[in-house]
Amino acid sequence: MSRPLRISLASLVVLIVVVGVLTESWFVTPRTDDPGTADAIFVLGGGGARVDYALDLVRDGVADDVVFASAFVDARQRWVVRPCNDNRPEHLPDAAVIECIEPLPGTTRGEARLLRDLADDRGWESVVVVASTDQITRARRLIGRCWDGDVRLVGPPHDQAWPARAAYEWGAGLKATVLRGC
Repeated sequence: MSRPLRISLASLVVLIVVVGVLTESWFVTPRTDDPGTADAIFVLGGGGARVDYALDLVRDGVADDVVFASAFVDARQRWVVRPCNDNRPEHLPDAAVIECIEPLPGTTRGEARLLRDLADDRGWESVVVVASTDQITRARRLIGRCWDGDVRLVGPPHDQAWPARAAYEWGAGLKATVLRGC
């Protein structure tokens, strides 16, 4: 094997290892925070395990107010996130308030702006943000650009296949890095 080919193969192996380590660190096991207590719980995009996770936080007394962002309305004009419809989830404290708001644009950046606007309007100083673990690193970056309040990110693993999620998050993370500002 020629020297240039060995160098190319070694470089490829190093690149694969680096991408693997970063993928693990940023998308599979990112830094999460202790939710503690907060003024509100803000749930990023869609449903899945994030819904139950957020409702468990309400039941645990983290906050009474929970906002589901990007809850998506289906063809029958019903929210895809079930707590956004008429059915109040069981065993929530009486003081619990559930809101469903569609950010514009319906992206993580739009959700970060919505969080900022709600926090400013309502005087929130601390918010627990629920995201799937693959989204936490990017959400932390985008929300931090929009709002300087106390943000704690928590969440369950994503319920979709990992290769597709990792590829999506690499692209979305690159976009979040390139497109500065809130």
